Order: sequence, then C-alpha cells, then structure tokens
Amino acid sequence: MGQISVVNPAEKQSSTVIPAHTAGGLLLQVVRYAIAIAALIGAGIAVVLWWVARDISTENAYVVGNVTPISAEVTGNVVALFADDNMLVKAGEPLLQIDPVPYQLSVEEARADYRKALKELEAAAITVRLTDQDRKSGFDSAQARMREQEEGLKASELEASARESIHNKEKETLLASRAEEPGLIALERNARDYFERYDSLAKSGDIPIQDRDNKEATWKDALARLNNLKSRIAALESQVMASDLDRRQALVRVEKQKRAVSDSQAMVGRAQAGLLQPDIAEADRSALQRRVDLSRAKLQQARLRLANTLVRAPMAGIVSKRTAQLGQTLTSGQPFLSITPLDLDNVWVVANLREDQLARTKVGQQVMVTVDAIPGMEFACWVESLSGGTGAAFSLFPPDNATGNFTRIVQRLPVRLRFQAKENYQDRIRPGMSCKIKIDPDVTVREASVGQ
Repeated sequence: MGQISVVNPAEKQSSTVIPAHTAGGLLLQVVRYAIAIAALIGAGIAVVLWWVARDISTENAYVVGNVTPISAEVTGNVVALFADDNMLVKAGEPLLQIDPVPYQLSVEEARADYRKALKELEAAAITVRLTDQDRKSGFDSAQARMREQEEGLKASELEASARESIHNKEKETLLASRAEEPGLIALERNARDYFERYDSLAKSGDIPIQDRDNKEATWKDALARLNNLKSRIAALESQVMASDLDRRQALVRVEKQKRAVSDSQAMVGRAQAGLLQPDIAEADRSALQRRVDLSRAKLQQARLRLANTLVRAPMAGIVSKRTAQLGQTLTSGQPFLSITPLDLDNVWVVANLREDQLARTKVGQQVMVTVDAIPGMEFACWVESLSGGTGAAFSLFPPDNATGNFTRIVQRLPVRLRFQAKENYQDRIRPGMSCKIKIDPDVTVREASVGQ
C-alpha cells in the first residue's frame, strides 16, 4: 500500500507568505490604476453630460394631424358604399351614395317651375312692350284730338264773334232805318196835304195845273221814299232775324265745341293715366323676374342637393371610423367616417418641452425626430411655433395656486415641429405615433416671422 504524507499546516502557511515590501508596492499600483480609470470615466461622463446638455430633447412628443370628419350634406338612405376603414382614398373619389331618386324628382319639379316662370316672364315682357306702345299711341292720339277740338273751339268762337258783330251792325242799321221812318212819314203826309190842296185849287182854276203836278210829283217822291224805307226796314228786320239765328247757332256750336274740348281733355287725362299701365306692367314683369331668379336658385339648389347625394372625399388620406352601412338613413350633418390626410402639410409633431428647456428654444431651429414606429430613421424638422400657454392652462380644470397648499410642478409647453421633407416616408408617419425629438439650438434652418 502507498504511503500517505502528511504536511504540517504551519509549514504550508510559512511557505506562502509574501514579503512586506512587495505587497505594499502592488497595492499602490492598484490604487493608481483605479484613480486613472475613475478619471477617464469622469471625463467621459462630463463629455456626455456636456453633449446632452447642449441639445434639447424629450420623449414627450407625438405626431399630430388634421383628422377631418366627413358628413352628408343631405338626408337619405345609403344605397352604395365605396370606402372602408383603412382604405387610402384620393381627393374627389366617391365614398358613399345616398338614394338620389327623391332629389332627382325635386330637380324635375324645380326645372318645371323655372320653365313656367320663364314663359310667364316672356309674356310679361311682350305685354310691357305692347302696352307701352298702345298707351303712348293712345296718349298721342288723345292729345292730337284735344288740339283739334281746341282749334275747332277757337274757330267757333271766332265765327260766333263775327256773327255777333254782323248781327249788331244789322241791328244798328235797322234802328237807323227805323229812326228815318217818322221823318219820311211826316214828309209824305205833308207832301200829300200840299198835293190835295193844290189839286183842289187846280180844279177850281185858282192855280196852274203845273203847280198841282209839281206837288203831286213831290208827294209821290216822298211816298216812294217812305215805301222804299219800309221795304228796307222789312229787309233789315229779316236780316237781323237771320243774323240773330246765325249768332245763336254759332253760340250753340261754341258750346258744343267746348263740350268736345272738355271731352278731349278728359280723354287726354285718361290716356295720361293709361301711361301708368306700362309701369304697372313693368312692375309685374319685375315681380316675375324675381320669381324666375328664385326658381333658378331653387333649381340650382335642387341640383346641388342631387349632386350631394354622392359624397366624395374632399382630400386624400386614410379612411377611419366608418359608421355608415347600407340601408342606413343618414341625416344632414351626421359624420359617418373620418379622413386622415398623410401629406406633411397636414401632419406635424407636437413636443411638450419643460419650462427650463424653453430658454434656448426658438422658432426656426433644426430638430431631429425619431418615430417609435419607424426605428432606425431620423426625420429633419424645424420649430414652427410655440403654444400660447402650457397644457395646464388649457385643461378643463386649470390649477389655482392661490388656494390650499402649493406644490411646485414643472410645466410643459407644446411646441409644434414641422417636417422639412415634402413627402411622408412611405405614408408611415401617422397621427398619434410617439416620437423622440432633439433640438439643436445652434442650427437655424428657418427665419422666424414677425410676432413669433
């Protein structure tokens, strides 16, 4: 059997003992190495802290976009659907069709009313034209008739005046003749008396026959003059009676002509009043014109409602939250889906920065954004604007630090960041996505406008 050797523990311990001066030098070297490593680590941490402090960053950021709710402009039953959730649509593409039949009937009814109003307006325009011509011609005719009657009145008055003058002259002549009659009667009687005496004396032979004959001739001459005067007076009386009759007839014609003038004046008045008929007809035409305009507007409105039965996408984007179903009755203004545009004009980033980060945040600074849903990609943005207040200021119940105990809380201010790119990366940047942002305060890519 083999032998087992036993080693003394004391001897083993004494064999591993290191000299004292050798152990102290090793410890010193370890300390030096530790200090150097700590210095290097501290310098690295300082560089990292300086670099981190140089930029402004936060993870409290997310993508925001204009989500547009789409609603129907008219009420009706859904008869066709052309879009579904998560479908990409272009501007102008149909989304939904509402039953167009009632609105087509409304268009036909409005078109019929419009055509009827047009026909009535055309008839009214013709009436205005004819009425205007008729009333003007009637007024001109009445004026001409009145002028004719006035001229006739003047002629009748001149004739009556002439007849009056002739009658007066004949009366004067008759009176003058009658004034001569007594003298001629006395002269005839005297001449007859002389003749009778001379005739008696001549028969008795007292005087010559010649003297009797002279007296007889004188008597006969006086008698002839008297008879002639009586004849002339009789003729003058007849002339006076005739002239008086003519004068009276002329006066009757004057009165008749006056009545004719009065009637013609009344006719002119009626014709002048008739001149208002074109104005009344024009007022009727204007009323019909307004009716035509109203019916045209109703027709256009009916056509617009018919066109609105086909709901189209007002913009390009992703369809979301479609609630409309076939056969469902939609009311005007009732949203039935939403469209989220993906173009970068309607998509941006909102970063909620702490108050102590705002001192170096300016509009126009460059920002690098990473979207959690798109790892490994950085998107260049720029600071577009800063909100008018912190999130707490616009909350439903803003804080009131004047009551109760005060606890200081660092507030955050929403800052809008706009993408520098023109197109959405593979349409993958969508509202609601979480982001990390880093603002470089030393780089400005846009100039701030006045007031920002």
